Amino acid sequence: MKRSNRNYAFTTAFVAALADLGLRHVCITPGSRNSPLALAFADHPGITDWIHHDERSSAFFALGLAVAGRLPVAVVTTSGTAAAELHPAAIEARLARVPLLLLTADRPPELRDIGAPQAIDQINLFGTAVKWFHDAATPDPRLGRYPATLAARAWAAAMDVPSGPVHLNFPFRDPLAPVIVPGDIEEHNEQPPTPRYVPGRVGLDAAAAEEIAKQVSGRLNLLIAGPLDRPDFPGAVAALAARANSPILADPLSQLRAGDHDRTQVITTGDSLARIGRLDHDLAPEFVIRFGAVPTSKALSTWLADHPQMRQIVVDEAGWRDPGGSAATVIRTDPVFFADRLAGSMTSAPSGWAAAWHKAEQAARAALGSSIEFPSEPAVVIALAEALPDNTLLYVGSSMPVRDVDAFFPSIDRRVRFLSNRGANGIDGLLSSGLGAAAEGRPVVVLSGDLSLLHDLTALGTAARYGLPVTVIVINNDGGGIFHFLPQAAFPEHFERLLGTPHGTDFQATADLFGIEHHLVDDEAVFKRLVGTPAEYPRLVEVRTNRIENVAIHEKAWRAVADT
Repeated sequence: MKRSNRNYAFTTAFVAALADLGLRHVCITPGSRNSPLALAFADHPGITDWIHHDERSSAFFALGLAVAGRLPVAVVTTSGTAAAELHPAAIEARLARVPLLLLTADRPPELRDIGAPQAIDQINLFGTAVKWFHDAATPDPRLGRYPATLAARAWAAAMDVPSGPVHLNFPFRDPLAPVIVPGDIEEHNEQPPTPRYVPGRVGLDAAAAEEIAKQVSGRLNLLIAGPLDRPDFPGAVAALAARANSPILADPLSQLRAGDHDRTQVITTGDSLARIGRLDHDLAPEFVIRFGAVPTSKALSTWLADHPQMRQIVVDEAGWRDPGGSAATVIRTDPVFFADRLAGSMTSAPSGWAAAWHKAEQAARAALGSSIEFPSEPAVVIALAEALPDNTLLYVGSSMPVRDVDAFFPSIDRRVRFLSNRGANGIDGLLSSGLGAAAEGRPVVVLSGDLSLLHDLTALGTAARYGLPVTVIVINNDGGGIFHFLPQAAFPEHFERLLGTPHGTDFQATADLFGIEHHLVDDEAVFKRLVGTPAEYPRLVEVRTNRIENVAIHEKAWRAVADT
């Protein structure tokens, strides 16, 4: 098969080069035109292929795998609208800086735009949602090192800061099957060497680093750790906070709230404290140093935007992630490098500064806990924090789940890695991404809203087919609970039909359809037992809540914090 004709000589060389670079996983959906790619991947012993029926789900599965493994994952589709189904995941990957290799098969140039079946315009199909697009040459024995070089260029483009998706479009002529075509390929069997890829790091000029250190040293600095998934980041920023005696407002997606690193300066109630106005009084900083993406908390982001006069320093490797337009300085550098560099020249803030923050944190955390009862949506998050086993990966849905995790998940000493599709903040593909994160056998808990689960329901079939070790917790409030927090909720004439969108789905029957274990839980002890027992096979844990009452529960919690 490997060198039966020019198509397979091309694709096997391309796939071998990707394996040399470090590719370990590919997600494939069935088709005819993509056979040269699909069979070449399936034939490579060093690459695991994950077969999907749905291209959209396949791409989000790959995204979850890439996020969890911090390496590119390939996605293979046939031509036509199958390729277009990758677009939502491409957008998420671009904004979330996730490396993906989107490999679409296509008709050769002579069959484009003449009414050939299953042929659409796939040139620059994903527009600016990808970092790089390349319409590959049709396979030819005279191309030499081109397949290996193309693989290296795609890998480098996906990995270079900021990481993201790339799109390669492969036009294949017949034959698409691995039949032998005499004289179609050169006789030599030598695989050309794969170009090496050596990643770099965005450094920082020594004079610039010294100037920043002079500005902030000894001042009332507030560190804000936004979404940033780097294994060495928690330790680096914790060391900076200790040296500077600075509190860290830690978004759960910063990976600072849970683990065995120093969590002494970690603050988990930034959303509540910003919401009740405490940050404008005794907790007001002189400088804010923000790392990573924009915080999950809207209240905190609004507070930052409303205080452009306060010196705000944004540390990020690429882009301009400052939607409030309040940054005084944007430092383009590796955040771990910056934290290490700054910690070496910082002096401590006055002793009472961090102490005031810790006092506020303790009071707010106690108020939040005392005002919540199970089963409610905040109580699910609090119970999760108490029950999650060490070394768990928690994949959190956008909309209400990630906001509740931000507001109600405390600091814990167990290692929990928080992931969420917060590049575009959409609910699409949540379950598929969580399954992808579980694909290497690590126990994963997915915290989902009911609409997120409905949006990605066919992924339950994938979970069952592969027997992935995932616990899916669905908070079922029969509709769009987050919309009740919006001003539109005050206009009831069309609210329930257009935004509330009740669905009445029986998730027990849904689980039965796919042969998945289902638990309907209203008891906190039962819930904790299920969460605390890592899944060996997929299971669905349903907690039913009332989305109208949910607003009152949150408001009660915020009042409790305000009264402290």
